[in-house]
Amino acid sequence: MSAAFAVARWGLMLLALAALVKTAPAHVGAALCLPAALVALIRRGRGSLDAIDGLVLAILLWSILRFGMQRTGVGDSALIDPAGSLMDWIFPLLFLPFAALLGDDPRRRIGLLWLLMLSGFLLGTLGFLIRKGPAVLWEGERLGFHLDRPLGIGLYAGTFLVLLIATWPLWARRNGSWRWPILGLGLVGIVFLGQMLISAQNRSTFLALVAALATAGALALWLGRSEAPRRRGSVVATLALAGLLAALTLANGAVIGKRLAAEHKVVATIDQAGLDAAPASSISARLHLWRFAVTRFPDAPLLGHGFGSLVEVIETGLRPQADLPAGERYDHLHNTYLQLLWSQGLIGFALWAALLTALLWKLVLASRHDTRLRALLPGVVGAMVFIAVWATFDYRLNHVDTRMFTLMCLLGLRALGTPPNAVT
Repeated sequence: MSAAFAVARWGLMLLALAALVKTAPAHVGAALCLPAALVALIRRGRGSLDAIDGLVLAILLWSILRFGMQRTGVGDSALIDPAGSLMDWIFPLLFLPFAALLGDDPRRRIGLLWLLMLSGFLLGTLGFLIRKGPAVLWEGERLGFHLDRPLGIGLYAGTFLVLLIATWPLWARRNGSWRWPILGLGLVGIVFLGQMLISAQNRSTFLALVAALATAGALALWLGRSEAPRRRGSVVATLALAGLLAALTLANGAVIGKRLAAEHKVVATIDQAGLDAAPASSISARLHLWRFAVTRFPDAPLLGHGFGSLVEVIETGLRPQADLPAGERYDHLHNTYLQLLWSQGLIGFALWAALLTALLWKLVLASRHDTRLRALLPGVVGAMVFIAVWATFDYRLNHVDTRMFTLMCLLGLRALGTPPNAVT
């Protein structure tokens, strides 16, 4: 099996490298990983199972049960492609067997995988800029190298940006001959990722970045409250980074202002006359979708309405009563949490919430005995806040375009919460 495990680990690296660029090679990587990963998971035995294992199994069983009920007529009959939607929801659960491939030092390996993710993302960006020309960053065209669509670009750029900024003491204070090159690359990376986030033109990422950096900063101050000398140095560095981001924002003031003001009239109309009086726009469409989901929630609070695309549900149940943009067909609710409630009800929502809580709790417990991991907490928590805000306003995190990213995030939390030399 040693050869199979070697192939699986190379497959995991391929998955990480391609996860944010193209899904086809990422799926090949996942296929190479799966057989050996399942064997490693089975070898762990019953005695080493923890709450996370149990919750993943519970989510998997519940999803299959809910899909089976839908096949017998318990659900909305207008939902399209339930099987494909089921796969979207359970695919990120592969993080559990894949964690068994990380070996005796899962934190070091997950660091390598995330560096590969960042490398693949930057390669995809460079390919896009070579094809379109660098000026596209400032010409108002939304970035779209991933599957030739803008979906997810702002999410990925923002997550890496928050991680780089919040973990700067770990890479900026390195000793040795590589210190200055690493510092220079880090600063260039911050500027480049910040420009990508702005050029992606997702208003949700602007809000998410503010919330994430505020959370990461507050947590960093709280964790470092007993280190006054280092805290003074941190204040200077933080001010320098803030100045760098402020300069980047001013340089892109026209693009940001135009994007933020794009639907000012719509917002003003909603505020003054209500949602039903507002003209069709991306903002009013989201509000209509959310209100529709909330009003339909009592129809199936525990079980949800089932898996599948909502195109026909929205076309027949919402469009006749709401002014939605012409030509747009909505297959989801533009809100990960409402989408989860819609498909799997309170049962599914509670299971997924419990899984995320368990992963975070394991991470916090592990950080109590590991100073380096504790230094990573502001970045990890800040990145999660960024993702959480994005998921409130944009696409669902288990969308076919973003589910690789979701899988890698869950794998990262699992690895960071597992001490070195422990059985994953």
